[in-house]
Amino acid sequence: MTVQHIVVHAGFHKTGTTAIQSFLSDNGPHLWPHMALVLPGRIGPVSKCATLHSVMQDPLTLEEYHGRLTEFLQTLHLGKKRHLLISCEDLAGLIPGRGGHENYATCPVLLLATKVAIQDVFGTDMALSFYMCTRDQDAWLRSSYWQNLRVSKLKMDYDHYAATYRDAANFKSVLAQAQTLLGDTPIISRALEDTNTLRFGPATPLIDLFPLPPDCLDALAPPQARNVSPDSALIAQMLAVNKSALSENDCFAHKKALFTDYIAAQTQGNTPT
Repeated sequence: MTVQHIVVHAGFHKTGTTAIQSFLSDNGPHLWPHMALVLPGRIGPVSKCATLHSVMQDPLTLEEYHGRLTEFLQTLHLGKKRHLLISCEDLAGLIPGRGGHENYATCPVLLLATKVAIQDVFGTDMALSFYMCTRDQDAWLRSSYWQNLRVSKLKMDYDHYAATYRDAANFKSVLAQAQTLLGDTPIISRALEDTNTLRFGPATPLIDLFPLPPDCLDALAPPQARNVSPDSALIAQMLAVNKSALSENDCFAHKKALFTDYIAAQTQGNTPT
């Protein structure tokens, strides 16, 4: 098979990845003639290996990640002269704050393993680049806190969380280390805050990496807001549930109900009680 350009969008978490992936999925029919798309739901077993390595940090789990990714890439049928876009933030490892996981220390070696697997399958003649979106440190801490509070049994209040995981948002350092390992394979990065006014929002810098024809670009629908920001009352309720004696299943069921009620109230323009 012949592939012209491969771009791997590997994160970071909570930097507009949901908006980007929803945009790509919504516009799939317009993009598919020009590029193959691999989104998180399609690469789940591979990304689980990446998050496992970020926790275990041993050679065996890194080898398992490389092997699983290689096997997955070999199943792709790209046709001739198409591009390939892989978008999955878990390829950078487990989100910091989940289960006490501290940072993105393994991200550089995971990106290198990704490069090696891609070149093992497609050779070294095609163009390969990585795209990483970053975010203001305080905004990232608040967003990741809400994510971890909602989907895990995080028991820290925000101030404790921010003090513990502030260094996890040092994206420049992580990317500098990764670029050193990747050599001449470029990492392109943009801050989420700098994409708000762009044509396709946070997806714009990613789309700009491909030579899409004007008629394709004109057909693309703009991204829609997907994530909901919580208010302080909902955060307090979620934290209280996490600190309660409820079983894990009951805890998640209760938080799901709280969030559903909150969304309904927001949709109706009311303040949840």
